[in-house]
Parts: sequence; structure tokens; C-alpha cells
Amino acid sequence: MKNRTLFFTLAAVGLAVCSIPLTGCSYLRAHAARAAYAEYQDAAAANDLPRARAALLKLVRTDEDVADYWIELGRLQLELGDYRGAYDAFAHAHELDRSNVDVLATLAQIALLSRDLDLASDQARTLSLVAPNHPVVTLVRGYVAYNSGELDKAMADAETLLAATPNDPFARVLKAGVLVQKNRTDEAIAVLEDQHRTVPQDRATIRSLVQIYGARRDWRNLARVQFDAHRVAPKDTRISRDLVEALLRAGNIAAAGKVSAALLSSAADPRVAEEVLTLWSRFAPPHTALPNGMKLADSVEGERRLAFANYYNQIGDPRAAAALLGQSQLPVTHANAGWNAAIAQSLALQGQLAEARTLFDLVLAREPDQVDALRGRSALEARTGAAKQAVIDAQRLVTITPNTGEDRLLLAHAYLAARNGRQVRRTLWNAVQELPDDERVLSALKSVLASTGDKDGVQRLDDEIADRRTQKLTKEMI
Repeated sequence: MKNRTLFFTLAAVGLAVCSIPLTGCSYLRAHAARAAYAEYQDAAAANDLPRARAALLKLVRTDEDVADYWIELGRLQLELGDYRGAYDAFAHAHELDRSNVDVLATLAQIALLSRDLDLASDQARTLSLVAPNHPVVTLVRGYVAYNSGELDKAMADAETLLAATPNDPFARVLKAGVLVQKNRTDEAIAVLEDQHRTVPQDRATIRSLVQIYGARRDWRNLARVQFDAHRVAPKDTRISRDLVEALLRAGNIAAAGKVSAALLSSAADPRVAEEVLTLWSRFAPPHTALPNGMKLADSVEGERRLAFANYYNQIGDPRAAAALLGQSQLPVTHANAGWNAAIAQSLALQGQLAEARTLFDLVLAREPDQVDALRGRSALEARTGAAKQAVIDAQRLVTITPNTGEDRLLLAHAYLAARNGRQVRRTLWNAVQELPDDERVLSALKSVLASTGDKDGVQRLDDEIADRRTQKLTKEMI
């Protein structure tokens, strides 16, 4: 099973396990190794990578002194995107065979993939002692120069590598990073897109394109590249979740619905389901609901069903939430607090304010830090003239969830209800400083500044956010 996704040295890490004698201490050990290898071959032929990895793990446990077994395990871990597992496997191979230069070079490249430049530098120094002219020595030197701001040196090393190996993804990414730092981002995109066309499954190139298009808020191209990332790793829920966000931002509702369905099934992680539904509430166009949402909700129970109810409350369809949850569950307990909070929110949104307030109070008396109940009660208090209490609940909420833009906005809304404009601006400025990527917070602050005629403040804010995004991009590109 040959790795097709990585860099030039792996092609040189040769392996033909079937030709290697199974050098065990006994017949039983050799027999077990042959059985594990046969299982690996069968899984590899079926392109069942997880089963192939399991077989290789069994093989190295059976006969741990054969470097080639560890090399093949490392290559498979790379194909699965498990860089830590790959590094450990190649490190075992290096311990067993310190004469294999390509294994040492691969260790340096895996460290780069993992963004551990110190470790990559250590491996490159070791490599330079035995192979001073090895391309990976030049490669790591270029990355070190980039990280130190020596852009001309980094570009020179990248061009040296590309002259010998035009499609090396590490050198392409390094060159693109330098171009971005030199404010030549269009050229960087051209370099990476050319590499992506040549080696579509290369993860490093995909990651860099995702970062650039995300920084540019180019949702259409971001969605396209995220789709490619999803094809490379279809079972990676983080990538699938990011794809849903990109598709929603690009306005491709049908495709977002198809990708979301698997993440919202009864087999999905409840936390992932909640994240995906939050994306739908935030990024879907106005008055656009999740396709077949109620059908999906009816197919799940427990935390997943509650996540759907919260979603429908968030998009302003409290009757759907009520249909999913039914009546309140009293007395309130730790287990049903979230369920009751969602019911209370549904009541509040339907105008049943007294009933909602009573249920919120019961939930928070039992669970003072129940975030959905705090959100709902603070909004209800601001709506009904209890602004002081709304501020108290929102402040508690921000203490519990400091990294959530929604709750910063809720606190600003509470201050607005209390007619405290100074605290509104202060809350939003703090939120922008601490959550610079949350566009809701940024939009709210710009709106407040514009409403007071502070055009200079709006311009300063735009400039600051642009600078932060550029700094983040140049840091994360490598």
C-alpha cells in the first residue's frame, strides 16, 4: 500500500515485507507474524486502512525488532493523517536501523507537518551529520528562516528544492508562505492551486489553501477546497464540520444539508451534532432551515434531540422545539435541567413569559450555571424591564463561557436595556480583542460606533482586524 499523499523521501523508503524473513525466536512467533502480515495484505487489498493499521500494530507487537514493519506502519499512519502515530512508528524504525537516512528525513518532515519546528530542526541537525546535502536539511533550514522573518533566505531554499523537485508540497507551501508575508497573496494562491491540481490529496497544500481562503472570507473557494479535504478524510468529523460551515457561508444549502445529515444521525457524537446545528443557526441564510430537520430530529433521542430543540429555538421556531420536547419535566434535576431550559426558552419565544420565567428560575435554582437557562432568563429580563438582573445573569454567563461571542452580545444587550452605552461599547471592544474571529461581535461593535458617528473608530477597527487576520495567516501558513 504505497503512500500517495506525502513528500519526496517517502518514495525512497522502500518496503517489501513479503521478502523479509520473519526472524522470530520461535516457530510460534514467526507463525503469528505471518498471520498478522496476511491479515494486513488482505486489508490493504480491500483498501480498508483502519483494519490494515490494526493488522500492522499486531505485527509489530509480535515481532518488534524488524524496522521495515515499523516503516510500513508509519506510512499507513501518514495516510490516515495520524502524524503522532506515524512519528512514533518511524522513530521505532530509526532506533532499529540508524543507517536509514530516509527514515530520519521522514521524521523531520512529520515534525514539520505537526508544526513542531524545534523537533524538525533537531532531526534535521542529526540528518546533516550523515547526509549534509539531503533536501530535507535545506527544507527545514528554509522553514526556520521563514519563522525568523528571513524571507529572502526562506524563498531561496524553497526555490532550490523546487528546482530539483517541482511538486514537493513542503517547498510549495514554504514559497506560498513567503509570498503571503510579502503581500503577494494572489501569487501564493496560484502556487498552491497548481500544487493542488497536481497532487489533489496533499493535506499540507489543502490546509494552506483553507487558511488563505478563510482569511479572505472567500467562502466559495473555501467550500471547494474543504470538499477536497473531506474526500481525503471522509471520517474526520472536524473536517466535515468545517465543510458544513464553508458550504453554509457560500450559500450552498443543499450540499450543506447532505454533509450535515451524517453528523446529525443517531450514531453521531452528540457534541458534534450540537456544533453542526449551531452552524446552521449562525450561517444559514435568513428564513432557511435545515433540510429535513424535523425528520432527523424525530430519529434521535436524548442529547441529540435536545440539540435540535435548541436549534429551532435559535432560529425562531419555538413551536418546533416544543413539539420535540413535550412538557416540562419536574422536579428539575441535573439530568433534565437542559431539557427544561429549552422548554422554558420555547415558552418565552411564544410569549408565555410568566411560565417561562418560573421554569427558568426552577432550573437555575437547581443548576446555577446552566448556560441555556441563563441565556434565556437574561434575554427575558432585558425584554421585561428587569435590566439590572439581566446584566447580572449575562455577566455570570460570560464568566462561565468566556469564549462564546453569543454571550458577549447578550451582555451588551443587557447593558443596552439598562441604558448604559459606555458599558455596551466596553463589552464589545473587549469581545473583539478576545474573540477577533467572531464576526457577530465585530458587526455589533461597528454598528454601535457607526450609530454614534465615530467613523474614525470604525476605520481603526477595520484596520486592526485586517492586521490581526494577516498576522494569524502568516503564522499559521507554516
